[in-house]
Amino acid sequence: MDGRSGSAAENAVFMSDETGDHFVYTSSVKLTGNEGVGTASLLFRSDADAGNGYYAQLDASGGKVKLLKASKGVMNVLAEKEMAVVPDRLYRIKVDADGSSIKMYVDDKLMLEANDAAFSSGHFGLSFSRVSAVFQDVNRMKTIKTNEKEIANHDFETGDLTGWHAIHGNAFTDDHVSDKAAYWGGPFGQQGSHHLWGFSDLHKGDEAAGELHSSYFRLSGSGEINFLMGGGNDIDNLYVSLVRASDDQELIRQTNTKFNEEKYQQYIWDASRYIGEVLYLKVVDKAAGSWGHLNLDDVRVYNEGPMAEEVDQVASEPVSGQKRLSGVLTDWSAVAGQWIPSTNGSNGGIWECPTLIELPIDGDPNKTKWVLLVSINDGAPAGGSGMQYYVGSFDGTTFTNDNPSDKVLWVDYGADFYAAVDWSDIAGKNGERYWLGWMSNWQYANHTPTSTWRGAMTLPRSMELTDTDEGLRLKQTPVSLESIRDKRAKVSLSNETISGHSSLLSNVSEDTFELIAEFEQTDPKVTEFGFQVRKGAEDYTTVGYDAAYGQLFIDRGNSGAFDFGANVAGRHKGPMNMTNGTVKMHIFVDRSSVEVFGNIGETVITDQIFPDPESNGITIYSEGGEVTLKSLELYPLKSIWSK
Repeated sequence: MDGRSGSAAENAVFMSDETGDHFVYTSSVKLTGNEGVGTASLLFRSDADAGNGYYAQLDASGGKVKLLKASKGVMNVLAEKEMAVVPDRLYRIKVDADGSSIKMYVDDKLMLEANDAAFSSGHFGLSFSRVSAVFQDVNRMKTIKTNEKEIANHDFETGDLTGWHAIHGNAFTDDHVSDKAAYWGGPFGQQGSHHLWGFSDLHKGDEAAGELHSSYFRLSGSGEINFLMGGGNDIDNLYVSLVRASDDQELIRQTNTKFNEEKYQQYIWDASRYIGEVLYLKVVDKAAGSWGHLNLDDVRVYNEGPMAEEVDQVASEPVSGQKRLSGVLTDWSAVAGQWIPSTNGSNGGIWECPTLIELPIDGDPNKTKWVLLVSINDGAPAGGSGMQYYVGSFDGTTFTNDNPSDKVLWVDYGADFYAAVDWSDIAGKNGERYWLGWMSNWQYANHTPTSTWRGAMTLPRSMELTDTDEGLRLKQTPVSLESIRDKRAKVSLSNETISGHSSLLSNVSEDTFELIAEFEQTDPKVTEFGFQVRKGAEDYTTVGYDAAYGQLFIDRGNSGAFDFGANVAGRHKGPMNMTNGTVKMHIFVDRSSVEVFGNIGETVITDQIFPDPESNGITIYSEGGEVTLKSLELYPLKSIWSK
């Protein structure tokens, strides 16, 4: 659970449906209100009604931390210690429960220990009394005990997968453990007689997919881990990773960057930061097609002596774009008291690059609201990276969201607008502000088919708020590109009826242009209308309006050969209502991008595309019926670069 808050005159309890026996249970906890009043607790090994179980408690009233046991609703103190609990301070509480041993930590310091075997397993919960409390980042992690220094069957010399566990799929089976010393191109170079060869005709060859885990081990010695790997090179779909057992957090991910066909190459990791922790190796094959497999042999997780001078990777805590904790508890229900979410908006990924600015409402500098803008990775509407925002008030210390905590407002509905920054202390005549964003997505930023650089920045945009039927919403308007418009090649249309695919722009061939259009829906049967841009024999990108669902969209499903990945949807859509039956689109097409501003910037979508360079056609279309193109202006855009 990302967060929960509440207040109660008496006792409030919030229980999870999940249960556990051996675990580490953590949460950041803050008590708000009067000093020296109230308690906040983590419940564990409890029954569903919280009448029986254990409490790890911050007691502001008594100035103590406590381990308590509830038995038929009666509280007994197992251990306690004096500690001042300060209002509005965030405390990190951790409970380590292993058999009868119970330990309580505050801010990573061991505070209390107790031995009690009354309850061996049960539900997780939160509780507070006579105070307002906030619980953030509530997680349960596994407790796994082992003193093994090595993984079982590290070199596959058993001739099968003994000691390894195939989680799913058919990419790693006993049939993949081979004693073949050579393939069509020469020797594998394995150690010993057997090795894990990821290609098997018995299991669809390169089309097979799956996941394999090693046995658990406690990292010892120097902390060096080394192994042999061959086969394909695909960091997203084909890799070996080092994983922490307690929370399944990935600490290193390695693909075969030293690709040499099937031949084995050695990889060395420095995992010394995690000496003493229980870990395991995860082998993943999600690839298909040519070299869609990997080979593995001679995995050595216990090494003595100095660390190798040159290592391929160093283990570290995950950063933006990597997997979140798998121990987040879900399916909570209130047993007593009033609880509300203490997090706002979307919490599907890591937050970063915040911006807090004051914006005018509908061009009136005397009417303003504060806007908090946050980048999120992952969890955006198109998949992967994106940006959300909040409208509210700011008193110089605290920002207060005007919308319900579960209301999510997106800055841009495309896949390629992230980490935007505004110009400091630069505003327009009505107080509007200016910014631009990074035009890429961490799902594929390192793999886009461009050189000598990857990605770009978006067009600069002005920002203000506009008052809609749904409330105040962000409005973004592109800065004028009039200075680079090729006005001599301008194309204009007005009051044209569009039915099916129109040939009105069949003589236009452009790869960089600005297009301003207004449509009117005169036929109630029309379901969709818009443009196909960068169109060729096979390529095209659709910029359109879905009349049935009231959505502006970009569909890059046919925009080129580049695979954006399964986590990023093909059609990116944002809500947009017609205005008196009309839809306005302001579209900027570049050689590898499309930016569309709908209804003068109320809905914005930004996407990269990678079509064939010869795909430069433009088509106007409608589906389901006729639509009127009230006006169209198309300007080819000249390069900003000097010749």
